Amino acid sequence: MKRRMKTNVKRMLVLTLALALAAAPAAGCAKKSSNEAEQIKASGVFRVAIVNTGSRYMYMAGDTPMGVEPDLAKYIGDALGAEVQYQVCKKAEALAAVTAGEADVAVGCINRSGSLSTEYLMSDSYGKGYFYAVTKAGDYALTIGALKNSAVGVDQGLDEDTRSKLYQAEEIRLTDYGSAKEGGDDVKEGVIRAYICYEDQARILLEDEALQVQNITNLDPEEFVIVAGRSDTTLINGINTLIQQFLERE
Repeated sequence: MKRRMKTNVKRMLVLTLALALAAAPAAGCAKKSSNEAEQIKASGVFRVAIVNTGSRYMYMAGDTPMGVEPDLAKYIGDALGAEVQYQVCKKAEALAAVTAGEADVAVGCINRSGSLSTEYLMSDSYGKGYFYAVTKAGDYALTIGALKNSAVGVDQGLDEDTRSKLYQAEEIRLTDYGSAKEGGDDVKEGVIRAYICYEDQARILLEDEALQVQNITNLDPEEFVIVAGRSDTTLINGINTLIQQFLERE
């Protein structure tokens, strides 16, 4: 118990220090951004919108989100001295909740893009989702271009930015799958030429001798980040510090 109390005190001190350092250069501008962290502390509630993409970082146990992302949110909430209040929703809904002030942050697969970076502040990445193409043994698909004129299965949680990149392959046809097994079975039956999935799914399918797994070399990984309002600079800076601590602890 004493060890846990010391750890929580350390987290709070680190976040407080990060907020103070971020606020120091421009007190006039920092006053507004520091309010976000102060309001969270005062309310005792850290409102987190988790993007539900079916990724390996979060899963639902009944109505309760579980996994890396809820653990990370709780880690930050503990540092703020606040209880985490979750809402699990789609990417657009999570970002809208931050904009409307209904959530303090959005957490999940929210790839950095020009438009998003002008509207929100994004933390350092806490995870990346690399992609693999699962095909029949002997059928190689190492690039997006190799998938042209093909029926291709994808994990149903695949980010929209990544889907757009896949459509660079001429005449590609995408179908969503709810499980790696379904995707692998349809590859073997010739329903689809390839199944695009994450590393954990690829590892399972690699055990099937009828299939082969290869990394798609020109498909950028998805980025998992925490997003806050454009004025919440000090909050994001403090969160970045805690993300590094959380990753080092894992």
